[in-house]
Amino acid sequence: MHYQPKKARSKTILVLLPTISNPFYAEFYEAVQGNLEQLGYDSQQHVDLATAYLKLLKGDEFGGMITSLPETPLPLARNLPTVSFDRPISREIPLVSCDNYGGGRLLAQAVLKRGAKQILILCGRQQDLSPINERLRGMMDYFQKQQTSFETAYLDFTSGNLLKQVRLAKLLTGQKYEAICCSDDITALLVKQRVRQLSYQPLVTGFDGSNFVRIFFRTC
Repeated sequence: MHYQPKKARSKTILVLLPTISNPFYAEFYEAVQGNLEQLGYDSQQHVDLATAYLKLLKGDEFGGMITSLPETPLPLARNLPTVSFDRPISREIPLVSCDNYGGGRLLAQAVLKRGAKQILILCGRQQDLSPINERLRGMMDYFQKQQTSFETAYLDFTSGNLLKQVRLAKLLTGQKYEAICCSDDITALLVKQRVRQLSYQPLVTGFDGSNFVRIFFRTC
């Protein structure tokens, strides 16, 4: 009988992220990379599926995958030991996520405690409105429970910076909002920069809490 030794699993972990230009994902990847190194693993970071597939087709071996891409195909996730971060893929794929719904409710509660009555919920992309994601649903449910009216709007992050600024200028005309609740920190940063230019001081909230954004908000 010929003994065929089992091939050792690769010590390289594939990490798929939507972008690393967002401080939240940049800090997440830095933390993942540091922890993997302590465990004796390497990481390869790619922001698109096409690059990942090319590497797999070339025969590159991966010991597992960490993904935060909402469009991660289930066959790819099943082919590797996979953990999804903040993006549900399937019930069979482990998910690590914050309590987005509960966080949305806490955010809305904090806004009302500050006395805000004219409220805008601003989403980083139109898809956040339909279907409504959990953090937005948490905000809306709490505002509705407290019988507080609010408006919703979105910024299209696929458009250029100029179009986003034009959209923001239209939304903030009249400076009627006492609070602007953003679906994420990048949207909150854009709003914060814009209201500062207008000498307009509504309460602006984000969602994610990267170190970069915390420092930026403290210095504004």
